[in-house]
Amino acid sequence: MTDSHFDSCSCGALRQAARHATRFYDSVLSPSGLGLNQYSILSKLDRFGPKTLQQLADILVMDRSTLGHLLRPLEARGLLTMKAAPKDRRARIISLTPAGNAIMRQAKPLWAKAETEFQRQFGAEPAAALRQLLKDVTRIELGAENLAA
Repeated sequence: MTDSHFDSCSCGALRQAARHATRFYDSVLSPSGLGLNQYSILSKLDRFGPKTLQQLADILVMDRSTLGHLLRPLEARGLLTMKAAPKDRRARIISLTPAGNAIMRQAKPLWAKAETEFQRQFGAEPAAALRQLLKDVTRIELGAENLAA
């Protein structure tokens, strides 16, 4: 693709790279029955423990409605629970179930294989630099209201 507008669009390049990598990770994770988005959600709960919907959305850098849409199939599969918070009944606490823990034990080695292969092909140092650069992107304040007039 040699569209000069696309070549100068940072967002387009990020999305294209993300789709390319996601397809690879999805294929490697497929024996677990999880896609990368689902794995990412479950892995954050596995790592950080139960979280409110808003806390989990913040950790994943995702809006609440998109996260809610992704959580429903995981809840239906019995991999997580969403229960009202004891102090604020409007808030939902999301937790892994024993089945969620079991699928994570199956999926983690698959994810590790995908990560190892990505680093083998891209290079360990460039992969680490890329992760840091992408983390930096998530930390900048982007918003239409910040545009200079």
